[in-house]
Amino acid sequence: MITLRADLHTHTITSGHAYSTIREMAETAEERGLELIAMTDHAPAMPGSGHTLHFSNLRALPRKIGEVTVLQGVELNVLDMRGKVDLPKELLTRMEWRIASLHDNVLIPQEGRDYTGLYLALAENPQIDMIGHSDSPDYPFDIEAVVPVWAEQGKVVELNEHHVFDISPRHVENARRLAAACARFRATVAVNSDAHTCWNVGKTQRAVAMLNEMGFPEELVLNTSAQKVLDFIKSKKVL
Repeated sequence: MITLRADLHTHTITSGHAYSTIREMAETAEERGLELIAMTDHAPAMPGSGHTLHFSNLRALPRKIGEVTVLQGVELNVLDMRGKVDLPKELLTRMEWRIASLHDNVLIPQEGRDYTGLYLALAENPQIDMIGHSDSPDYPFDIEAVVPVWAEQGKVVELNEHHVFDISPRHVENARRLAAACARFRATVAVNSDAHTCWNVGKTQRAVAMLNEMGFPEELVLNTSAQKVLDFIKSKKVL
C-alpha cells in the first residue's frame, strides 16, 4: 500500500488566492506525519501572485521548519504553445522544485486544439521537474505519445488530489488513463494536495486510494519518503 511522506505542490499567501503562511503549512505538515513539503507558489503570470523578487529570495527560508524539510520551489505558468514559462532560466537554475502547469486564466484553452506538441516541448525543458495537473480535459493531448517521452526525460507526472477529484468526473477518468500509462511506460509520479490552505496540506487520500485500487507500482511514486525526493533532486544535472 502506498503511503506518502512528502507533499510537492503547496501554496502560501504569496500566491494571492491562498491563505496560509509557510510556517503554518510546515507545522501542519509535521502534525500529519509528512517529512517534506515543497513551497510552490504561483509564478508572476498568475494574477495576484508574487514578484520575481519573491522567488529569487527563497534562499532566506530555513532548510527545516520543525522536523519538516522545506524545498524552495515554484509552480510555473506555461505561457504559449512553445512551452515558454514565466521565470527566467538564471533564476530557475537555483530553485529546487519546478512545476510547469497549464492554467486557464494564463493560457486560455482553445476548443478543438491538441496540446500534444506543447507537452512534448515541456518534456525537453531541463528546468522543469514535474508536469502539473495534466488531467484537464481543457488541454487534451495524446497520452500514449507523451508519457513515454516524459519517462525518458525524467519528468515527474503529477496526480493532483484537488484537480482530479474536486472539479469534474472527466478529470478522474483522465487521471486514471494517465496513471495507467505511467505504470506501463515506467514514468515516475507524485501525488500531491495542491493545498492553498494549511488545512489541506497532505490531503491526498482519494488519489492514493485510486492508485492502490489500480495496483499502481509503489516504486514509481516519488514522494513516499523525503529521502527519495532529495535523492531525485540530487541526481538531476543542474542546467
